[in-house]
Amino acid sequence: MKTTVIILAASTALAACAANEQISETGQTVGQWRIDVNENAGPGCFAVRNFVDPNSEVQMGINATSTPPSGYLSIFVQGYEGIAPGQSIPATFTVGDREFTGTFTGQDTAGFGGATVPVDNAEFIYDLGNYDELTISYGDDRRVIVPLDDVDPAIAALRSCQEGL
Repeated sequence: MKTTVIILAASTALAACAANEQISETGQTVGQWRIDVNENAGPGCFAVRNFVDPNSEVQMGINATSTPPSGYLSIFVQGYEGIAPGQSIPATFTVGDREFTGTFTGQDTAGFGGATVPVDNAEFIYDLGNYDELTISYGDDRRVIVPLDDVDPAIAALRSCQEGL
């Protein structure tokens, strides 16, 4: 099965953080979210939630390779082949009444296809607990809605993880 990762045009460091994720062995589960450390992100902590139908996962994390640290949102869908490596498509991430637009650029990876979107402020990631859902729109009318109703304890654990590094 061919898989693709869609990555918003960003710095090489952020692309390395998401595409070549080196996960630590110290992860913890908080509700439906797993908190772990990405060594390639500075190191930086991230939270992951898995979904079914389609099999997918959403990540929100801290990129500590920048000063001050920034953040990122990622979505990965099993078997998604909607974008070829190097190809670009528009995408929109909507949280509450805030909308973020950009361009995803495809990159090969194993297992899942998806998108990583950098945000310039780590506080944006920590503030996601103030919202009910995150909507990701991309390609030809594709949309993924991520419920955030249970994210508050995961955000607290994410912050604690990052402060402990």
